[in-house]
Amino acid sequence: MGDTRVVLVTGAGTGFGRLAVEALAARGHTVFAAMRDVEGRNRPAAEKLAAVARVIELDVTDQDAATRAVETVVGTAGRLDVVINNAGQVFAGPVEAYTAEEVLRQLDVNVLGALRVNRAALPHLRVRGRGLLIQVSSTSDRVTVPFTGLYSASKAALASLTEAWRYELAGSGVESVSLEAAPHTTELGAKGTMPADAARLEPYLPALGAFMTDLITRQQEQDGDPQPVADALVRLVEAADGTRPHRTVVGPAVQVAALDDLNRAAAEAARIVGADMGIAAHMR
Repeated sequence: MGDTRVVLVTGAGTGFGRLAVEALAARGHTVFAAMRDVEGRNRPAAEKLAAVARVIELDVTDQDAATRAVETVVGTAGRLDVVINNAGQVFAGPVEAYTAEEVLRQLDVNVLGALRVNRAALPHLRVRGRGLLIQVSSTSDRVTVPFTGLYSASKAALASLTEAWRYELAGSGVESVSLEAAPHTTELGAKGTMPADAARLEPYLPALGAFMTDLITRQQEQDGDPQPVADALVRLVEAADGTRPHRTVVGPAVQVAALDDLNRAAAEAARIVGADMGIAAHMR
């Protein structure tokens, strides 16, 4: 890809996305910061990022919008090297209290959003014979805790898609990797969507309140600075082709160690299952 990359970052208005845009731009990469409602509620964020990146409109729930965004990148920069699928939202509450329509909204952004953007980007990456898809996932794709069932399910689905892309794109020069971030201090959690069904939610409120108190207390004790996630994204972007880990965990050391062990075990299980199915050659 050369010394600098052309990078498209979705969900760039806040949190990991904004920090990644700033960090990548500071290192000389050409960055396209994609977000919804550039002229509306996200205008302040867009104006700030415009000093270091090209800001473009992108609603990941719209395939046409994803295609237009990718075409804008390629038309402006002449190529696209890296896609960072960071756009996401959190539905935080008991699973029973969510309607099927709310579940679909969670999946639409966190899973189908990446699918749409990658579908738009892959033809451009494939024709060049190189490229990188980074899905910003979560430790929740491996470990489900109470009241995050929908979010965890969406991130587990995204992780499975990332694995499929990795296998299916083998030989094309395009890599697909996950970054699994532990909870950090960003606006994502603060903007979490609670269930609309108050009657179904009500029986869970005592347990939910105690859970949130414990979680917030622990996060305040730990370093919740999100910058290490952006730094890890920069390292993935700048790594030599073929050297990137399939999963990168960012968070407290004890969580990183535990999930690294789990990821190694899962990779070995995939190798064994693939060999037993006679398809090991397709799972490298």
